[in-house]
Amino acid sequence: MKSHRYAWLLPIAAALAVSLLAARIHARAAAQTSALSDERRQNLELRRLRDENRRLSSGQLSDGERRQLEAAHAEEDALRARLAALQGKATVPAAPDVEPSELSSKDWANAGRETPRAAIESVLWAASRGDVEHLAALLGFKPDVREQVDAMFSKLPEASQRSFGSAEAVIATMLAGSFPKDASSMKILADHQWGEDAAIAMSVGHSDGGNRVNQFTFHRAADGWQLMVPASVIEGYQEMLTSDPKPVE
Repeated sequence: MKSHRYAWLLPIAAALAVSLLAARIHARAAAQTSALSDERRQNLELRRLRDENRRLSSGQLSDGERRQLEAAHAEEDALRARLAALQGKATVPAAPDVEPSELSSKDWANAGRETPRAAIESVLWAASRGDVEHLAALLGFKPDVREQVDAMFSKLPEASQRSFGSAEAVIATMLAGSFPKDASSMKILADHQWGEDAAIAMSVGHSDGGNRVNQFTFHRAADGWQLMVPASVIEGYQEMLTSDPKPVE
């Protein structure tokens, strides 16, 4: 009799078993679908990487793509250098072809501009001494920045234009004026060159023991490498030149 008493539970149990089995089958199918989807994405990514590798190996990259790739590598090195400096590491990872060596400010020299490294030392030498003539010759501008510089120069009073003589001299004067007076050393952390362009990540030490890491870009002109002044710097100088002077109390 007892067996008949619980007979009504059998259909429910059977239904639950079927439901659980269906849920497991559905979950297993969903997992397989997800795995297949992941595998398909991985295969597509692998195929893309293989295609990109073939393009790199066969030299099919355009000049623009190659410059972007080199610039990305230089930016990565600069970011690693800046992050290491912020974290207070004793040593900073550098590009394989660069041996970081510190050069005291008293040893900075007019090193010419046959290489980007020589050009940046010459820039530091000229800026730290207020040598506007040499510094102006080391500066370069991209076409769009060149337009900004010329427009800024054209808005100066004629007497100022005659006094400076060129837009480069105006920028060089302001660069030299803003150069930190307590700069005590320089250390090149990363140095990349691609075609007619280059980038340098450099740490400038100060007399208080601190240092600041920055990235600089260069372009090879007909007579040597030039430091490319970014648009943001020109915008800052333009604001300084056009703003009303503060009254003297």
